[in-house]
Amino acid sequence: MSASPFALSPSEIALDRIPSRFFARHGIILSVLRLDLTDAAISGNKWFKLMPVLEQACQEGMALLSFGGAWSNHLHALAYAGHSLGIKTIGIVRGEPEYAANAMLSDARRWGMQLEFVTRDEYRRRYDSDYHDRLRARYGAIRVIPEGGTNVAAVHSVQEIWGLPALKHAACDYMVTAVGTGGTLAGLVAGRPAGAKVLGVPVLKYGERLLQDVKLLLESTGVDQDAGWSLIPDGHLGGYARLSPELARTLVEIEQRYQLPLDPVYTVKAFMALVRHVLRGGIGRGSHVILLHTGGLQGRRGMATRLQGLTPDFVGPLAL
Repeated sequence: MSASPFALSPSEIALDRIPSRFFARHGIILSVLRLDLTDAAISGNKWFKLMPVLEQACQEGMALLSFGGAWSNHLHALAYAGHSLGIKTIGIVRGEPEYAANAMLSDARRWGMQLEFVTRDEYRRRYDSDYHDRLRARYGAIRVIPEGGTNVAAVHSVQEIWGLPALKHAACDYMVTAVGTGGTLAGLVAGRPAGAKVLGVPVLKYGERLLQDVKLLLESTGVDQDAGWSLIPDGHLGGYARLSPELARTLVEIEQRYQLPLDPVYTVKAFMALVRHVLRGGIGRGSHVILLHTGGLQGRRGMATRLQGLTPDFVGPLAL
């Protein structure tokens, strides 16, 4: 990225072909765009979503405040970036103060992020401008970053993913991404080359708000709100951060077979939803499908014990 405060080496971001027998039987080529290789802390889509606001912060010298849960990849990445650049960061965290002891928030505190824990009711006000004014009165001159880093600038930045050298000679029929707040999905749709379609897998039980948010972001970039993308439903598998024996076994098997580490909240859910979509006939033979690895591997630390315990409980066949 131009004028980035960090040195991104695009050549390190690989497009890995996955030798899956399941996809081969359906006549589909599957690849994974390894955005997890961008940086150990600012990994995956967070790199692209945060760069515009970090560049602004470097020029303005303002503190950065944002929102997230106790295991937020976004807050983790923001804290590291602030530490690296000498920018004060503040995290408004949904949950109890004892969550500060977990691996992700311990990292954030070590990197100097000031944490404030709020109730779910207060957290629901994270998009409220009056609430933002109250936060500014408390913390002084701050730039408020939306949850997940999603805003119009981030959408434009995410478009640059299509320009990575790994995709230069890759004919892409479908790009598949996990979806949280919708910014990465909107950026991929806005920047997609002719003929490519983008499939989003919401990891939350989404409603009309997610659809409206994505369409508003696309409208802000002058892109057709309805063309070239769709959502694969039921990818949340019961809810955000919910684990099941099948999910745990799928994650472990993919890592062992293909040396591809995935995270249990986003990327493995996107993979499983893609499999179901193929079984329903949603992707034709001869297609090249690229799964976007959105990073977040550092969050596996909080689920390692649960994943290990759940894995033996699934004994059925897996579509890998």
